[in-house]
Amino acid sequence: QYGFASAWRRFLVAGETMGIAAHFLLIGLCALLFIPAAGLGLAASGSLAPVSVSLVIGAFMFGIGMQLANGCGSGVLVSFGGGSGRMLVALPFFILGSLLGSFLLPTALDWGSLGQVAIAGGAGETGRLLVNIGLIAAAGVAFYVIGRRRGQTVPRQLVIGSVVIAALCWLVFIISGNPWGITFGFTLWGAKIATLIGVPVGDFTFWQWAGPQRALTHSVLADVSSLMDIGMVIGAGLLAAIGGGLRRQSWPSSRQLVAAALGGILMGIGARLAFGCNIGAFLAGIASGSLHGWIWFVMAMAGSWVGIKWRPSFDLAR
Repeated sequence: QYGFASAWRRFLVAGETMGIAAHFLLIGLCALLFIPAAGLGLAASGSLAPVSVSLVIGAFMFGIGMQLANGCGSGVLVSFGGGSGRMLVALPFFILGSLLGSFLLPTALDWGSLGQVAIAGGAGETGRLLVNIGLIAAAGVAFYVIGRRRGQTVPRQLVIGSVVIAALCWLVFIISGNPWGITFGFTLWGAKIATLIGVPVGDFTFWQWAGPQRALTHSVLADVSSLMDIGMVIGAGLLAAIGGGLRRQSWPSSRQLVAAALGGILMGIGARLAFGCNIGAFLAGIASGSLHGWIWFVMAMAGSWVGIKWRPSFDLAR
């Protein structure tokens, strides 16, 4: 229930900023470990991705998609596990879009790229950490101050949630060697299914790169992102079963199901073109000191604004 898509929608529609302030609290806590990992002796590295045209387009697409599907990368998994009829449609289309995005990404990178850009990359480990924490704190404080001036407060549960999720992100980082990611697991599932029905996935450029090729030739349970995605669905399903959430689900209208399918496709393609979703690009990218995370945030927010404008056409409330 932490919420990324919903918090962004409340900000754009009602001017509520505390949800995004909490997001930057979470990101700042993660950055305290992600950026100085090497100096702390950890066999782990942050998430750096290219600043490219594909990043701009993909993040914008993702922003539209997550408002139409009514959930982001992690939100789709949690709602799917909780028995949401909308996500029963959104998740398969998210997987399909992710696979399509893997076919498109190598070509999209040719549209223009500056390569990976680490903020304050030449300042040394301590300097890089201080610069990035300063930027993250400035963004978080700005959203917090705006909210306070509008009479808003940060719910205690939101602060606790940020701290708990940050602790879990630290554990994922230490154990797996990489920040938490969602959407590569979807891409891998799509590739495995496509391979089973005879699509020569391994012939495509993306799947000849070392990481994807290794994942494709091994079990889906050998990939960290895939394994965590499965765990999230199981955890959300158990919580819904215990709390009675499965019994309270209502079936969406046909327009809402169309929005879920369209949103899933857009998020899937967008996540691959933009090197991740709200978790892998926004949270992990900024917390790793990568410029691409900030650009993802701006473009996905712009896409969210468009998606919110489209929501009434699909029987969804603004």
